[in-house]
Amino acid sequence: MRGTYKEIADYIMAHKSFDSGLTINTLAADAKVSISSISRFAKMLGYDSFQDFKLSLITSNEEEESDALFQDIKPSDDYMTMTQKIFNGNKSTLTATQRILTENQLKAAIDIINQSQTIAFFGLGASSIVAQDGFHKFLRSDKKPYYIADYHMQLMAATKLTAHDCAVVISHSGENKDTLQIISELKKNDVRIIGITSYGNSTLTNLVDVCLLSISDETKYQNEALHAIIAQISLVDTLFLITAVHDEKQTSNVFKEIRHTINRTRTTSDS
Repeated sequence: MRGTYKEIADYIMAHKSFDSGLTINTLAADAKVSISSISRFAKMLGYDSFQDFKLSLITSNEEEESDALFQDIKPSDDYMTMTQKIFNGNKSTLTATQRILTENQLKAAIDIINQSQTIAFFGLGASSIVAQDGFHKFLRSDKKPYYIADYHMQLMAATKLTAHDCAVVISHSGENKDTLQIISELKKNDVRIIGITSYGNSTLTNLVDVCLLSISDETKYQNEALHAIIAQISLVDTLFLITAVHDEKQTSNVFKEIRHTINRTRTTSDS
């Protein structure tokens, strides 16, 4: 690597603390090279765009910073050490996920939700936990949330949605073939899709309208992306609460109606 490309590489290696607000103009100015040189450098490394390169750069830095926190639980660890590792992993995942979120991503996702009549949640396996949680949260909004656990019924439901609806599709890998089939059906009907995944270069990322990333690390005893679920649920919480705040009056009325209904099922006031 010679000349301008080496200058860019040297600058990046010397300044690893990049965040989601970094622009190609800023990097070019700081590295004292042209914008086109930055763009060519990213493509030389195999990235389709500067945005893809930036995302990879940020996530790789987050993984380096969190190596000490994402630790395998060892049989020799005492219970409190195990607990500390689990909690540290969750905290690190949340911090890393928050740092790569951008205002534009959130605005695009919220705009999709606000413009939709129905918000359907799709997820299989562990991702179904996040999908069901999203359904439960948005029951408290003025939107019509939708969720079905069975895959074949999810596929059928996807064929009934229209351009007036939106979908939140969760997949840790972004490569689950059944989930991708659901996305295919949604796109046939012009349903706008918000994707949640842990892999920025996955097939899912390239198919959805807006992608929110959950950053996590899979270790020996956590290969089912337990940390990622925490981050994904937090992303769903974020979508719900921002939506609720922007329509506080209507959401408040829905809350009151739901609380009144639930209270009728209780035998005592404090149960």
